Amino acid sequence: MSFLCRGFRRTRAQFALTVVLALAFAAGHAPAFAAESVHHRLQVALEPGVGRISVEDTVTLPATSSTSVRFSLARAFEPRVQGGRLTLVDEGGPRRFRTYRLDVDEVPAQINLTYAGPVAETMRRAGHGMPLAVLDDRGAYLDAAAGWYPRFEQRSMTFDLHVEAPAGWLTLSQGERLEQGRHWRTRVPQDDIYLLAGPFERYARSHRGYELSVYLLAPDAGTAQSYLDVMGQYVDLYSALIAEYPYPKFAVVENRWQTGYGMPSFTLLGSRVLRLPFILHSSLPHEILHNWWGNGVYVDYQGGNWSEGLTAYLADHLIREAQGEGARYRRQALERYANFAAEGRDFPLRAFRGRHDDASQAVGYGKAMMLFHMTRGELGDAAFVAGLKAFWEAFRYQQAGFADLRGMFEQTAGTAVHALADAWLDRPGAPRLVLEDAARDRSADGGWVIRLRLRQAQAGAPFPLRVPVAVQFADGQAPQWRHLVFDGREAHAQWRFEREPARLDVDPGYEVFRLLDDAERPASLGRMFGARVQLLVLPADAPAGELAAWRGLAEAWERRYDNVRVRLDRELDRLPEDEAVWLLGWDNRWLARLTHRFAGVGQEVDARALTVAGERFPRGDYAVVALDSDTRRAPLGFVGAPAQAVPGLARKLPHYGNYGRPVFRGQAPDNVLRQDLPAAHSPLTRVLGSEDPGPPGQRSGPLSALVGVPLRFD
Repeated sequence: MSFLCRGFRRTRAQFALTVVLALAFAAGHAPAFAAESVHHRLQVALEPGVGRISVEDTVTLPATSSTSVRFSLARAFEPRVQGGRLTLVDEGGPRRFRTYRLDVDEVPAQINLTYAGPVAETMRRAGHGMPLAVLDDRGAYLDAAAGWYPRFEQRSMTFDLHVEAPAGWLTLSQGERLEQGRHWRTRVPQDDIYLLAGPFERYARSHRGYELSVYLLAPDAGTAQSYLDVMGQYVDLYSALIAEYPYPKFAVVENRWQTGYGMPSFTLLGSRVLRLPFILHSSLPHEILHNWWGNGVYVDYQGGNWSEGLTAYLADHLIREAQGEGARYRRQALERYANFAAEGRDFPLRAFRGRHDDASQAVGYGKAMMLFHMTRGELGDAAFVAGLKAFWEAFRYQQAGFADLRGMFEQTAGTAVHALADAWLDRPGAPRLVLEDAARDRSADGGWVIRLRLRQAQAGAPFPLRVPVAVQFADGQAPQWRHLVFDGREAHAQWRFEREPARLDVDPGYEVFRLLDDAERPASLGRMFGARVQLLVLPADAPAGELAAWRGLAEAWERRYDNVRVRLDRELDRLPEDEAVWLLGWDNRWLARLTHRFAGVGQEVDARALTVAGERFPRGDYAVVALDSDTRRAPLGFVGAPAQAVPGLARKLPHYGNYGRPVFRGQAPDNVLRQDLPAAHSPLTRVLGSEDPGPPGQRSGPLSALVGVPLRFD
């Protein structure tokens, strides 16, 4: 799973000013790109002891600019101008910015702006509490939300940035590093200018002419080495898959807040996030890929944010597919949709702007990711990759929406792309597939015939859909794959085979976006979190410190989810039969009565331990989660943990939503086991013969194999 996608992602301009980029770039020629952009030559002095910044900005307006332009700047600054005339046109009231009109006699023109003042920490971002702007004795983080540079409407930017910082500090921005990091330069258009600084420890190496680097808040050569060892392979992978990496460097930067931000040519990761072992092969490639999608081709938000879904597909999904877990990853995406966005809680994909809760993640990341997988299935791997390359060439450093992306796929493939049709983008909901009929008969010529009827049973209109079907044979030879194509509510097929069909599976690899049948969804933490109501039952007789810890967990989940109710165990004469129920604590009065609900699927719970496949996890040493695996009943879960581990569980368990059996150890606590629970038999499967040959295997190789870049996951 990608930890960052689940909580803290930021796209290139999400917290920047609301700006419409009117870019008229000539694709493929960097000088033409630069000629359309405002150029900033910034001389900056940071005074972290007093939280003050001084700036001299020599601004070059291009020949395509008007002689009268507007820009915004933070209220704390009062700019002086040389080479033009400055008029304050919007005082801004209580807002953090003022707007100015700058008039010049002719363009191109060069204007000098100087200003100084404090950097205000007025607002903090939800989720992790990082201020919109930071300049203190521990470091600096400035972007457009800080208003620290003049931001011109409807113009991209190039820049040269010189920074004076305290002794022992390093600085960072996007683009090329010069003069030991005191000078940063970019000649490709940007829609923001980032300035980071602090007492970093820097580790770097060269890779095919690119600079790969890691900036840490304290010396940690081991962590830096683990990142440097894998960054190059992902730069190479996406250079082969799409186009050559568009920046001279990529840097991983440690942050004191638990962020997961992707900016042009670097990523800002929180200290705990950065040290999670799975980040190297989940969120790291995701952030590197954003240099093409989001930071290379910009998102036209009016046309829909396609960037997160495409990046999730070509990073998170691609990695899992290369590890042989593509079907499992897609099933988990469909589970998240069913848990958090189905039943009227979703919205049209084209309305997705950014992640702000589990439902928006399930749609903007998961649904979009599945549509790109369906597009690949329609076109084939080679045409799909050709479409990606063409999209980059046509729209790099320009805005694009879903329609532009669909148009490039259709242009390169020479056919319509039904998986990105307007019905998928403009309507909420998902198809629910019902296998109405599946039977086999001998044909008159001695062969075999399968008759099949599949229906979309959702309340809304049907979706355009191409559904894979695997047919297996009694002789054990390789299955054959066919497709059912919907042009209405039902799809019918009659297929003839020489060999005896033994089993039929509709979409066994979870390759189409659809609402899973309940029998296809195993018990999972996500199913608990996404229920209509989560009832948290606290142990009244637990020691005071432990009970306080459980109350803290309940309060944290109440802030995260809008479906939480909390009761003490002694307040309940019976448990509800139509709500998800969490039994919290080994001393919970209800646990002894319900241990039978947690038995089976290789596990057992008693008053002293959770046992999994014969291995015991005693209550004093481990934090455990057990679920009732029978999904025909209302969800039931148990969490047992030492008091000191509960605060960590409160924070971590929402990130284990795909799993049904996580176990932790220690105060942090650290995960030592995470397992899926099995799902029931799929209603989209029919055994046609006397013996069941079992589910079919994968029907295609990983997309990564197409570009010939070997991946290491050690």
